[in-house]
Amino acid sequence: MGISFRRFFDEFFLYSSQFVVFFILMLFITPSADSLRPAALLIVGGFLVIQIPLLVRQGHKPLLRVLFSFITPVGYVLVRTLTGTFQAYDMANIFLWGSALYVGLFQAISIAGSGRGIKRFAEGLLAFGAVIIFVFFYFYLDLRLGLARRLAAGMITQIGYQAALDIRSFPPAFLDFLESPQNGFMILGAGTFGIMILGSRVKIIGLRARISRLFNSTHRDDKATEHDGAIGQAASVTVISADIRDFMGLTELVSADRAVAILNRYYSLWAVAAERHGGSVSGVAADSVLIVFGLLGEKDAAARALASALDFLAELPGLRDDLVSASLPALTDVSIGIHSGTIVAGELGLAGSRRLAVFGEAVSVATRLDSLCREFKQDLLLSQPVFRQLALESQSKLVKIGEVLVRNSTQPLPVYGRK
Repeated sequence: MGISFRRFFDEFFLYSSQFVVFFILMLFITPSADSLRPAALLIVGGFLVIQIPLLVRQGHKPLLRVLFSFITPVGYVLVRTLTGTFQAYDMANIFLWGSALYVGLFQAISIAGSGRGIKRFAEGLLAFGAVIIFVFFYFYLDLRLGLARRLAAGMITQIGYQAALDIRSFPPAFLDFLESPQNGFMILGAGTFGIMILGSRVKIIGLRARISRLFNSTHRDDKATEHDGAIGQAASVTVISADIRDFMGLTELVSADRAVAILNRYYSLWAVAAERHGGSVSGVAADSVLIVFGLLGEKDAAARALASALDFLAELPGLRDDLVSASLPALTDVSIGIHSGTIVAGELGLAGSRRLAVFGEAVSVATRLDSLCREFKQDLLLSQPVFRQLALESQSKLVKIGEVLVRNSTQPLPVYGRK
């Protein structure tokens, strides 16, 4: 199963691993007697390379987000133990494990939280913690460099060097660190950056909450029946339509409860792929799934829709393996159509139980492309309006498959698939 570079680097730099990278670089550049050799640091880096893909694939599960955050700290302890330099109370060891626990725990709370208040609280503590962790690691770097110079000059012994790096020496050493004006300026800058990160994350949470409220709210005002024409709203979006090929044939091979289990796993995989890229699942019916991107006017809806579809296809083999492991029939082929166009969003349903739904040109064309996948022998088809919005890098991975006629159009529509 593949992993998109965008998700890999987002995880690497923005979510879980930037402090570990800083920590490894710090150990590499400090010329002290207890620094790990380059080969040992490469091993620690190898644990980090294992940790990141696991977090990319399974990090949306709160418990696994916490557990996988400890992979690199475990690797560091293992390397230190094998090289005979492990010190349980060394500040670096405490800081590394503490940061992994803090970041993993509050990321898990943010993922698991059902309310926007909980998510904002967790993101606020993450931004605050990011600043504190960075300051502590910078303090540790400054302390190690100063101690290394004193050790080389014969001002302290190796025993004194180790004692100064013990966590019990942290309070007085950190107070000395704060007395430096340049260190205070660095802390101010780190705090400002943390506030900027918090602002962007809270904005994302707010956007997702607005979409969630739209698609999960019910309309209980019976008087709204008098104003049905006033609650619809047109929008330019990108739509994914997907289904399982020959699902009805598959259901004939299994019992009703097993068919439901297969569909729920299929829905869950789409829900995760949509959530990762800011899409909203607007409807499911049997094996068909409809996902909307750009409902709030986001400019990169087409790129995010394609990334979501590719994520789903990358994870599909794993879903097949899980189904086989659970003694369920594996899914055969999946068809995905993507189109950018206009939709109408409105509250539909019986009075007292209305939900926001979407319909219109973008939905019908995406559904049409979905149904044409078998004819073109493709698992993914996207229209020219989607293709034109993509970056050159994404376009280079696609190829024109042909042209199709869609409803209410006399001009053939070029369609593209994966190379």
